[in-house]
Amino acid sequence: MSQFRSEDMSLVQFFIQSDAAHDTLHELGHVGAIQFKDLNVEKSAFQRIFVQDVRKCDDMLRIVRYLQGMLERDKLTSHLDPPPPAMTLNNLHDKLLELEKEMKEQDSSHSLLKAQCIELEEHKQVLHNASKWFGQAYRAGVSFTAPTDDAEGRVEMSALLDDTEGGTQGRRSVSMLGHVAGCIPTANVHDFAVTLFRATRGNMHLKHQELDADVPDVEGEEELKTVFVVFYSGERSRAKVEKICESFGATKYRLPESTAQQDHMEGEVSERLRDLDIVLQRTNEYRRSKLRSIASAVQDWASQVQREKGVFHTLNLFNYDVTHKCLIAEGWVADSAMPEVREALRRGGLRFC
Repeated sequence: MSQFRSEDMSLVQFFIQSDAAHDTLHELGHVGAIQFKDLNVEKSAFQRIFVQDVRKCDDMLRIVRYLQGMLERDKLTSHLDPPPPAMTLNNLHDKLLELEKEMKEQDSSHSLLKAQCIELEEHKQVLHNASKWFGQAYRAGVSFTAPTDDAEGRVEMSALLDDTEGGTQGRRSVSMLGHVAGCIPTANVHDFAVTLFRATRGNMHLKHQELDADVPDVEGEEELKTVFVVFYSGERSRAKVEKICESFGATKYRLPESTAQQDHMEGEVSERLRDLDIVLQRTNEYRRSKLRSIASAVQDWASQVQREKGVFHTLNLFNYDVTHKCLIAEGWVADSAMPEVREALRRGGLRFC
């Protein structure tokens, strides 16, 4: 046994009108001097009277956590503004649902614009690096557009390899090669090259260049990327190259054959990228301004919903008297706190009136 003696306690029974139960529990909660007994032990959590209200509070807390996560991600802190005016639980629930819908739409729009911006930046880098690689092919006497037969393609590959290693001796006959250009994570480049070589039996030529800066993904995490162009010959080689690109997570981009077309497309991509940056910046500013407007209220909303959830959870401990249409509760109260409990019961009844 403990050497300390507890306060003198009394087991008290409460009869509370159903309509006044919510306000009365609020007042008793401020006193904090009652330990209620569960009068519905035989019922599960889903069979209790206020289970729907508890679920509503759980849903509201989920939305509040979502908003707090967005504030932390954007590194926005609450200001020392006056607390927002108190709202009823239903009004707060409607406001939170509206905010969640709007923020998810803004987040989805921001992610979509960011993905398009990343694709355009990668496409620009592919076009920028492809000019020198195509120049080597043209100096070797190779043309592009249509895939060729395998036998003729091997001559073309040797022309590319000879030019890369140190120049050609005389101009070879002009023929055609196909190509696939794109961007791939740098960590996959080695395995990508080995797989291409084995799948085409060496009947391809890979040129790649690692980007100088890391490319952020949609979540904002930076990743090393490498642009590449695969020269191949033959329809079968084309199908194999495209399948291998998909399996290694490479993003393919359109790449014209002539230098003039490449320069023209690079200009178009750069212009689209500038326009998209402006739209992305405005979308981000609107989203941040909306979050900044609710930053000081989110914590107050969380406290209010947690209090409401505690009230409904306590009300689920009460027994409902169908005859008298009231709630019956039992709990232990310290004798010294009995006047405060009576005053709280009186205030709760006055709030209802």
